[in-house]
Amino acid sequence: MHPSDDPFYARLLTLSDVELCHYIQQYSRYKADAVHAAIAELRTRGVPVSNEALSEISRYFMRQEAQRRQLCHCDPRWLRWLSYAIFTLGICSAVLIYVTASPPPQYPLGYDPFASKKYLRDLELYGGKINILAVEFRQWFDRLWRGQNLSYTIACLTVIFSYILWFIGSHSTLNGDPHSEKQYVPSDARSLRN
Repeated sequence: MHPSDDPFYARLLTLSDVELCHYIQQYSRYKADAVHAAIAELRTRGVPVSNEALSEISRYFMRQEAQRRQLCHCDPRWLRWLSYAIFTLGICSAVLIYVTASPPPQYPLGYDPFASKKYLRDLELYGGKINILAVEFRQWFDRLWRGQNLSYTIACLTVIFSYILWFIGSHSTLNGDPHSEKQYVPSDARSLRN
């Protein structure tokens, strides 16, 4: 949309200098485009805007943009706490499943068909080596979700998922604003430290 077609830009020309300065003073309440348009209009009118205010506004909107692009919009500490909770619950449930799991059921035919060379030969005859591999994979995958093997599966998935959350929570501050984790220190306190 062309800026002259937008109602805000059409209204911008009718605003007074005080109203435009309100966009600059209360920049956190407005969109970045509106604030930048107000700054541009003030400059065309010849109203001075301090460099400190401009740099503070640009830092604020850069920080907002970095937070918007993050994978998760919450505090990184909450992701780490969530990873600890998932890890604790997952391991406890895996231990509970391991303790209460019943032994695997016996084969309904009374023997394992894979122990028979005739069965393996028939599988290979009908579908080739890939058929044997597919049947073995399917049986292995089915065994993962039964009995004590289910507890191992849950424990592994829990460790992987909680590590991913912990990693994102620990490293999300490194990719964002480097000043986001620093505490506010007044300028007088900085001069006392040096």
